[in-house]
Amino acid sequence: MAEQDTLLRIEGLCVSFPSGDGRVTILDNVSFEVFGREIVGLVGESGSGKTMTSLTVMGFLPPSGRIEGGEVWFGHDNLLKHTEEEMSRVRGREIAMIFQSTRSALNPLMRVGDQVARVYRIQRGLGVREARKEAVRALNRMGIPDAEQRARAYPHQLSRGMCQRVLIAMMVACEPALLIADEPTTGLDVTIQAQIFELIKDVQQATEASILLITHDLGVVAETCERVVVMYAGQVMESATVEPLFAKPIHPYTQRLLHSVLRVDKTVEMPTADAGLSEEVAYSVAGCRFAPRCPRVLPRCWEEMPPRELAGVDHWVKCHNYE
Repeated sequence: MAEQDTLLRIEGLCVSFPSGDGRVTILDNVSFEVFGREIVGLVGESGSGKTMTSLTVMGFLPPSGRIEGGEVWFGHDNLLKHTEEEMSRVRGREIAMIFQSTRSALNPLMRVGDQVARVYRIQRGLGVREARKEAVRALNRMGIPDAEQRARAYPHQLSRGMCQRVLIAMMVACEPALLIADEPTTGLDVTIQAQIFELIKDVQQATEASILLITHDLGVVAETCERVVVMYAGQVMESATVEPLFAKPIHPYTQRLLHSVLRVDKTVEMPTADAGLSEEVAYSVAGCRFAPRCPRVLPRCWEEMPPRELAGVDHWVKCHNYE
């Protein structure tokens, strides 16, 4: 894609946290892009750094976290250079985020309609009455039945699926250019999950916003996303458009990740060579953090970070042995 189409560009992002007598680099040289009007899946197992990457973009890094290097470009602005006041103007209006825990993200003491209306009042400058009308319309667009009555409910009176729809309504009200959805269907049953992901796709098409979808569900990525970024232990291993990556994954970790997907049409034997291997081992590696589990590991993999190589059309991989 053309450079002018790039909405979010993360370059060499490094973030550390205290550990024992020193600090450990949780995000290690993370680099990837999100282009305009597309849905990108950020995938990897738990602890791979997906959520920490999104929190850094939003300026929500915990106090103990420290940015050691890199840049986060949103358009022509490096967000890492912004003050908290400047970031508060970016959040919501330009970048919005849907968090994993739906109920904790909503104020339990406010009616959900009032919470949606508050976004219209703050972000759009609408009056109280008009904001309430827009809130009901937004809830209706999110597929909430009897939206006017539901708007008077408190979060605990709604199901998790309904609460997630309320959150999406709040995010859409801001009309952001980028929506970050962090595991947006956690705790929901399969049927409701499918409805939420379909709603996210509809929102993207209606608003032409870009979406960074953080998930561990490769099936969702295959059906929903246009491109995918694969992370492991705080490092980006591979990124590509969905079809080439699923058809011919290059990095050994991506291959293993896809191999682990359960199939109903054949038996899959799960590798067990690294059973019980702790995360501390991966984070202590100076080079590729997948080296302790990699079947094609080279001596240099332990000490040298692989460069980001272009292996195909918009297909990037970080592996010394990918060829």
